[in-house]
Amino acid sequence: MAADGRAWGGRYCNSPGGKAKAHRLDDGTRVGVVSAVVGMPERFIAWMKAGAEPKEWGEGAPDLKALIVKPNGDVFLAEDSVWFSGPIKTNCHAIGSGGDYARGAMAAGLNAPEAVAVACELDANCGPPILVLEP
Repeated sequence: MAADGRAWGGRYCNSPGGKAKAHRLDDGTRVGVVSAVVGMPERFIAWMKAGAEPKEWGEGAPDLKALIVKPNGDVFLAEDSVWFSGPIKTNCHAIGSGGDYARGAMAAGLNAPEAVAVACELDANCGPPILVLEP
């Protein structure tokens, strides 16, 4: 799993700096998460670390996209929900504003970190540093 490190600054704001968009949980699960709502990814990661019980999320659905890769390689997707789709059978996937660029780069034969670098070149909301989480 690879992710860019440009932080979302909110509507009509420049990026305030960098942040982690890819995380490794204690059980080895890797989670990439993005949202246009400041703080939503951090809330989602805290919820995942606490066991990811849907009833524990609280009110409202999360406004986010997440790519979840279990230690056994199973891939799950979450989009605006605490219920995950999967396991998804895929060789590669990407989320976030640069996701289309990254998927195209991977379809052309680049690996995940190289694909994120392409997204950083082409999408204004993507930027270094690139974080890589190996299995």
